[in-house]
Amino acid sequence: MPKPQPSIPGLVIGGTGSNAGKTTFTLSLLCALHDRGLMARAAKTGPDYIDAAFHAALTGQPAANLDTWMCREAAPSSAEHPLPAGRIPKGLGRVFERMSAGCPQCEYADSAKAKASPCAKPDLLVVEGAMGLFDGGHRGAGSTAHLASLLGLPVLLVLNAGGLGQSIAALAEGFLHHRPAWAGDLPVRFLGMVCTHVGSARHADLLRQSLTPLAKSAGVPLLGLLPRQGAPELPSRHLGLVEAREALPAVDIQALTKWVEQHCDLNRILKLAGVHTLQRAVNADKSGASVPEAARQARLSEAHEPPTDRFFPLSDAQAQLPPRPQRRRRPVVALAWDEAFSFCYADLPAVLHELGARIVTFSPLRDAAPPAECSGLYFPGGYPELHASGLAANTAMRNALHGLAAHGMPMYGECGGYIYLMQSVQIAGQGHAMSGLLPRNCALGANKAALGYRAAQAATDWPAPTFSVLNGPVARPMWVRGHEFHYAQEEEIPLPTPCRPLWKLYDSQGRFLRDEGCRLGSVAGSWLHCYPEGSRRFWRAWLRTCASYFSDQRP
Repeated sequence: MPKPQPSIPGLVIGGTGSNAGKTTFTLSLLCALHDRGLMARAAKTGPDYIDAAFHAALTGQPAANLDTWMCREAAPSSAEHPLPAGRIPKGLGRVFERMSAGCPQCEYADSAKAKASPCAKPDLLVVEGAMGLFDGGHRGAGSTAHLASLLGLPVLLVLNAGGLGQSIAALAEGFLHHRPAWAGDLPVRFLGMVCTHVGSARHADLLRQSLTPLAKSAGVPLLGLLPRQGAPELPSRHLGLVEAREALPAVDIQALTKWVEQHCDLNRILKLAGVHTLQRAVNADKSGASVPEAARQARLSEAHEPPTDRFFPLSDAQAQLPPRPQRRRRPVVALAWDEAFSFCYADLPAVLHELGARIVTFSPLRDAAPPAECSGLYFPGGYPELHASGLAANTAMRNALHGLAAHGMPMYGECGGYIYLMQSVQIAGQGHAMSGLLPRNCALGANKAALGYRAAQAATDWPAPTFSVLNGPVARPMWVRGHEFHYAQEEEIPLPTPCRPLWKLYDSQGRFLRDEGCRLGSVAGSWLHCYPEGSRRFWRAWLRTCASYFSDQRP
């Protein structure tokens, strides 16, 4: 796929490492853009559901996860090199196109801008990086720098100045001049530098004096000195930040805006990024608050409800396209979506729709049964361990699921969804009953059980043997890519008969890890989070099992 040439300005926020302050700065920047009446579209590099949820809540629009390694449906290899700049995988291109497109459901729908263009495009694309700028999988695959180079977006470098004086110049020079092997003749382009964790006015002066010569010689200006004092504190737990629906109602949005406006040259950042309009007039409601701000506060005050801005909307062409003659009815997939299950990529519903499905949602915590019209169930990851007692108490849902499984309805769960399909989860020595659809148990530990990029080869008879694509006498292997991150540890005993694994699991270098997952009848679960654009073939096959179930259930 050719390199996209977006007409929309954009930047990538890359840091010197984890805990450099990228997320805090990104959220503050989004708040400031919002306050100026500018429409931002945000994204996160790599497999991070929680940061993306913060982005979506603050912008009122879906936040993509952009990844250069997971977007390919291929076997991993130690010889695999990151793609050179300018060569964008088709999957990543599709995600980027969704991110760059306008959204007719945005909160500016009544503005003059939206009326002039019913599908108004954002003023700026803001991509938050992960870990350090050059950190990634094998040979730097999936790194923030690699993504920025592929998409042709400049990097705003966030330098953690905590505990540093003049040494900040050495740190910055190393990042600005580093040339990874994949860069070739197209190195990473830098927009500017921002220092975080600044301790005092004296510390700020020292950092400014130390970076001024480098800024002049490299042509990369210092654009901000963000103090520790006044920086917002975002609570965290074992899988990362506390989710947006819990944390944001207590966050002072105006303080975030003021913090970045006072300590960064935001006008210059926008001009360097290519934004020509630095502020737009915004309408006000009867209380005097801007319409965008009133809409955002309304969303944050309803944090107990599943957010409605998390998924990319279907395009008009997709949503209104009439069914083909004699084509089977779209299979209806019910997506578990509530406080316990919310780790779902924003692209997945759009991908499933493109593959022929219709998506509805339900709550395993509150509903008595899945929607009656569904022909398949998907349980994404999340925090079922935080809601274990509520899930255990909803016996009506558990009984309904057992009834549907007995009739052969396809069900698939990932990570937290896999936990829910098990018999029980043990937390702090206390067991909690889960759905009991799979004869497995797990316990939540204090240490990570697994973390990293994963590639997986599907078992030859799953999702169903009749849906393999044949190249001669042997079925072409079905590969997916994704990631694994969990603290729960599955019991170390073999799968009981007649259960079987789903995947053969490998790391990003192609090293075999284990047989992964458990399936029994039409129910399957795994620790693997599949990246939508890195698993389209799998989802197509699974949807065919849903369509087959629907056909079998018709009178």
